Amino acid sequence: MAEEVSRYHDLSKIFFIPTYIPPHKNADSLANARHRYQMVKEAIKENEKFSVSDIEIRRKGKSYTIDTIQEILGSDAPSTQTGVDSGDCEVFLILGSDSLHELVLWKSIKRLSELCYFVIVNRPGYPTKIPEKLADLIGRDRALTIEKLQVEIAPVEISSTDIRQKLKKGASIHDLVPPCVERYIRENGLYVPH
Repeated sequence: MAEEVSRYHDLSKIFFIPTYIPPHKNADSLANARHRYQMVKEAIKENEKFSVSDIEIRRKGKSYTIDTIQEILGSDAPSTQTGVDSGDCEVFLILGSDSLHELVLWKSIKRLSELCYFVIVNRPGYPTKIPEKLADLIGRDRALTIEKLQVEIAPVEISSTDIRQKLKKGASIHDLVPPCVERYIRENGLYVPH
């Protein structure tokens, strides 16, 4: 998804930001935040346009995207502290269409839509049409911009939930994650019953 969006919109850099505690998901089935950070770091190390930031992990607690974007855009801290150099940049928030219908529940969604551009990427089984309620919350112009920025990719039938379920059952995941990530998961005994 990140590679396709990067090419389509000619983005100069993509930051992956693992959350400490996701506000809208059950964190019980997730690995420790530091493990998730390391897995992302391993998975993206070959792509020079990709970086990982621990900005939300260092903040601890539940992270809301609005807080992260405001910290990135308003940060006077050197990029080595935030992991993101905001400088004079436009921020594009890349989301799967599975998250599109949850946006109405996000903290300060209207303000967030003013600070960054949403790039919605299709996910199997989830529509890409902007919900009326979201358009009402953020305004029709911003909703139209979201539609214009959408990226259509070939469907990928991989989900993190499926990967965790396979690991719990002892099934192979070699075709679902990069070898370095599978190795990290196995070496650290992640997602398996103890």
